[in-house]
Amino acid sequence: MDKKTLRHIARLSRISLTDEELEKFTPQMQTILDSAKVLQEINTNNVKPMKRHIPFSQLREDIPEISLTQEDVLKNAKYTENGYIKVFGKIFDSDQDS
Repeated sequence: MDKKTLRHIARLSRISLTDEELEKFTPQMQTILDSAKVLQEINTNNVKPMKRHIPFSQLREDIPEISLTQEDVLKNAKYTENGYIKVFGKIFDSDQDS
């Protein structure tokens, strides 16, 4: 992945990126592509294809329910910051586990 390709993808997606963002996001995009490449190497010869898809008409009704509060969710997170769960990893320029 190079800056020219990322700039082209951003333009097609109608996303404007500054030079600084291109500098930051280009290696991140390459890491994402490298991760996806690993999936292509997996042997799926013995994996049976799905027999059928589920049409949207067969999905259940989306009924809102009371869920956990933000405070309760954050209690279960190993790392938090400013009311959010903090995520680490190669994509985010960190080797620390999340």
